[in-house]
Amino acid sequence: MKKTAISLAATALLALLLSACEKPESSEPKPAESEKSVLISTRQAEVTDLPIWLQTVGQLHSLSAPTLAAEVEGRITMVNADTGDQIERGQLLAETDTSALLLQEQAAQAGLERLEVHIANGERRVNRFAQLSAKNLSSQTQLDDAREQLEAFRADYKAAGVQLAIVQDSLQKSRIIAPVSGVVQSRLISTGDFVRRGQALFKITRPGQLQAWLPFPEAVALKVQIGQPAKIYSPLTPGEFVSGEVTELQPSVGPGSRAVMAIVNLEEPGRLRPEATLTGKVLVETRQQAVIVPNISVVRRPAGEVVYVIYNDKAEARVVETGYRKAGRVEIVSGLDGNETIAADGAAFLTDGASVKFAEPLN
Repeated sequence: MKKTAISLAATALLALLLSACEKPESSEPKPAESEKSVLISTRQAEVTDLPIWLQTVGQLHSLSAPTLAAEVEGRITMVNADTGDQIERGQLLAETDTSALLLQEQAAQAGLERLEVHIANGERRVNRFAQLSAKNLSSQTQLDDAREQLEAFRADYKAAGVQLAIVQDSLQKSRIIAPVSGVVQSRLISTGDFVRRGQALFKITRPGQLQAWLPFPEAVALKVQIGQPAKIYSPLTPGEFVSGEVTELQPSVGPGSRAVMAIVNLEEPGRLRPEATLTGKVLVETRQQAVIVPNISVVRRPAGEVVYVIYNDKAEARVVETGYRKAGRVEIVSGLDGNETIAADGAAFLTDGASVKFAEPLN
């Protein structure tokens, strides 16, 4: 019993000493951790007139692109123009063999000369029979036969004259003459080739009179109208464009395609060339006083597309409706007035009410 009391007293003394060694806890609350800020850059929403261009890939065509074909058959004896050559109206481009046509011309001329002799004899014969018939020295039948034969000779003479004209026309057409000034787009014959009537010989283009053919899908076709401004770009002339306007609209509906073809006449095509691929765009609308922000300012959240407006070093989420996008910028149809300072770089890391710090001074 005495040992137990001594043990209890020792335990109590030990507990008292340990409690005396411990530091007393402060009754004041622990300081709260400082709120983390997101590093961002800012931009000012811009209010400006916004041109809406529809862009597509098309092709250049010559407004006048005749294909010269053989009008008479024969062997090509001379070619005087090659692909890429500049030619003038009336220039001789090629010629076919005319030896057979020259023989036909000589035969036709000889036939005319023979008929001229027959006609002269026939006229004398008719006059003689007319005189004899007046004196009752010949029958009326002989006079009528002479007159009939003379008319037959005269008809044959007309037919022979037409035949000679046909031969001479063929001789003229054996010389392939440029009908317009332009450039030889392609030469389809060589010296020694035998060509048939209707066979293509040359394709000619007129680089100063070009059309841009721009196909647009059915979804936007109603926005394209005649008279709208257009700009034409070619990969062959980087940094340059040619202006024009839509002069014609053609439906181009076919299997798997419901495109509408916008045709733009180019009065000053510059260095553009026919059959080249091009990029064209048509100005279909200009939106007045549109609100524009950088693409990086618009982020997607569960509530939709959001732009963060910065006020008093805080981010305020604004749900917006976006419109036309181009060149790293996007139109805000609703949700902003246009005078706000908004987050740009770093906007994707923000939440509504988040604190921010700036990588650059406010605009």
